[in-house]
Amino acid sequence: MSELSENVRQVIVKLVPACVVNDISCFVFYDKHPSSDINIDITICTNNGEVKEYYQRDLVSAIKLRGVEKPREIKILRNANCDLFYLVFSKEEITILSRKDKLQIHQTVSSVEKYDISDPSCSGQACLRVFRKADAVPLTFDDNFENFKRPDISTTFTETQNDDSLPIITHLMRKLTEAKYSVKYNEKTYKELLDLHQNVAFSTYKKIHPDLNDSVFKDGAKEMASVLRINTQTPWVKVCNKKIVLVLNVCNMNNEPLEDVHILLHGTTGQSIEYTTKLFEKIETSPFWEETGTQVLKYNKNSAIVTVIEENELRSNVVSKIEFNGVIFYKKNGKECLLPMEDVRLCSLDTMGAEFDVLSSVPMDPNIMLAILATTEKTELLLRHTKRPNDEALSLELFCKFLSMERVPHCENVAIHRKSPYHVLNGVMLLMHSETTNANDSLTVSIYSRTPAQVLALIHYIHDAVPLTLIITTPNIKITAKEDSLSKYNEEIIDNTQTSNNYQKYATSILNRTELVLKYLDYSMVKMGESKSSVVQNKIGTEIDLFGGDEGAFLEFKNRMRDEAAKGVKALDEDQDTPESDVMCID
Repeated sequence: MSELSENVRQVIVKLVPACVVNDISCFVFYDKHPSSDINIDITICTNNGEVKEYYQRDLVSAIKLRGVEKPREIKILRNANCDLFYLVFSKEEITILSRKDKLQIHQTVSSVEKYDISDPSCSGQACLRVFRKADAVPLTFDDNFENFKRPDISTTFTETQNDDSLPIITHLMRKLTEAKYSVKYNEKTYKELLDLHQNVAFSTYKKIHPDLNDSVFKDGAKEMASVLRINTQTPWVKVCNKKIVLVLNVCNMNNEPLEDVHILLHGTTGQSIEYTTKLFEKIETSPFWEETGTQVLKYNKNSAIVTVIEENELRSNVVSKIEFNGVIFYKKNGKECLLPMEDVRLCSLDTMGAEFDVLSSVPMDPNIMLAILATTEKTELLLRHTKRPNDEALSLELFCKFLSMERVPHCENVAIHRKSPYHVLNGVMLLMHSETTNANDSLTVSIYSRTPAQVLALIHYIHDAVPLTLIITTPNIKITAKEDSLSKYNEEIIDNTQTSNNYQKYATSILNRTELVLKYLDYSMVKMGESKSSVVQNKIGTEIDLFGGDEGAFLEFKNRMRDEAAKGVKALDEDQDTPESDVMCID
């Protein structure tokens, strides 16, 4: 839109939302034909190939053109019945859209050099002619832009022509017959190639999808879950810490673990959805859920598959809603399996109100712990209480009293701040590992927060509001007193002389990888010399073709390089020294 004059830009801003103005590639104003009752002000093409109609700044209809980016031109076409069509011209491609109830792709022409809309026969109805790069004769579309035909060259010659041109005409007619046969044969070959591609795609699809003729899909999700021996429930969807959380409680009833477990979501409202899948296992102690850190579901273990979606996916959406269907993807004994779940539909109105925000729901939602664990980061803190006369004992009740935190039901050592959604501590969870301090009057707590800034704010609030003298640090910080009266709080500081890391195993890994590369390059050069391909032969002496052998050899080389690199990194991690503890002095 930068090349448009300011007055044109001001007109467009009045017709479309401001958020899409800078994304417009081309546009056309609606012609407001008297025989049409469609309410449209302007039709635009975006840089990513979307065609959108707007009326009074509201989206009327839209369609995404696959493989089309930055269309150059859009025009309005009408047939004899005044039906509305759009012509979208992009790089070497023309797409004709029909407009009845909604936008639909009507016709597509590729390898386009140019086009024109003219009436050479003076019939009063202009026709569309498309000039393709490989054709000398343009394609002329009919009135409904459905079929096109080439001019019949054989009808252009009459019997009254000079006999001297007869040999030339005969030769041209023979060439025309040969060309028709070649085109027909090539079309047959192309159709066979398309059929082969479809068979390959369908074969690949069947490898990872259950057979649609099986009773698994016909009997519904519950029966299918029983067949796969995995128990699922209806997805639990809430907002927590400015993120949309989807929870599926599962239990792997198989005798072996399920690997590579993910939730695959497919958005049905346009753009793809960015999300993260996390796996949690049920534990006996608070907070009763623990992230596995892997994508493996152990057998006979109550687990939860949690999907976290950024709330911006809903806010930034043009229609202010997201709809998606999903499946649970997992591998069982090396075989890939899918288990569908119920569709999810959310709009901005659904996410408004306390009943949808898990931090504001009353009474406290049973899944609040799982939602917070999935949307926060854990930070360990050490609270040291320098006692004074008449000081209360350090306990969770003090944080609930002075920081307006709230205990979680059935969790005596967990408190959550959910007093106000506008407070900086909103969504912070504090887990106290013990209700009693140790011999040094210190207590270890885990803080679950969205950002490190919330942890720092919590420390400031504790110092300001809690009527105790507390020294709060991370566990690796050791303190020592400057005065003898506080010497009992001194912590043992071990003076570890830092030794240099042992890089011998990692260096060996690098040498092994170098040797693998040299061997594979020699192998590739030998295969290039044996190849009969002219393309490969032309590369000899200038470059090494890594695929000079075959794809299998390259994949084997890549896997061996990856395994060797993993061994080196693992050896380096094992040889790393533990960091020294920092020292902090107290007055």
